[in-house]
Amino acid sequence: MLFATMCVGNEFVSLHKDSINAFSKDNQLHILTDSPSEFSNSISHQYTRDVFSYYEKINFVIRLSKKYKQRITYIDCDCLSKIKTNLIFDDTSLYVETMFSLDEKNVITETFPNEIILREKLLPLINGTGNFNYYIYEPLFSLPFLSNLDDIEYDSIILQNYLENIFNYNTKNIKLKKYKKQGIGFAEGWGMAALSIKYNIPIKEICWFNKSWI
Repeated sequence: MLFATMCVGNEFVSLHKDSINAFSKDNQLHILTDSPSEFSNSISHQYTRDVFSYYEKINFVIRLSKKYKQRITYIDCDCLSKIKTNLIFDDTSLYVETMFSLDEKNVITETFPNEIILREKLLPLINGTGNFNYYIYEPLFSLPFLSNLDDIEYDSIILQNYLENIFNYNTKNIKLKKYKKQGIGFAEGWGMAALSIKYNIPIKEICWFNKSWI
């Protein structure tokens, strides 16, 4: 199985490089980073933007899947030491940790009380249709290889540009304060949900974590 992660910025690199290097000793890990010399066990991909965008993880995974023609499992770098690596996936589903209903009271609808209107705006933006009734929690996901990844990437970039104009340093939502300190393009689960709806990608929730961490 091919794994992917992203680690950008001196603070994050210093904090997570040991766990990343430990994980990549036993697993084939591709990393998007601005400090490739710190990750000798990983296959490094240079992060070149002058601002950090959380959304880049989605495009990174899409491009890796296109290149290697196989499923890519993405894990945020602060979760690498906690997850099970022997998970079994089918050939067609997008596996995630959690999906949150946008029609119920939960942490997502409470975090995005004003931004909930995005469910009405994102699908038309990419000429998609369907019921936008969930948000994908994005620290962990596993994308299957799909024949239409070129189209998915094209739409992903459209969504990225739109969402980065909403979720950035000027975001007024105080519940997102900790994210905007780091960069832009957070709340990337909106983009993942829109892509999965337009392209009818089946989604399955899965337990990622070792029992010792629960």
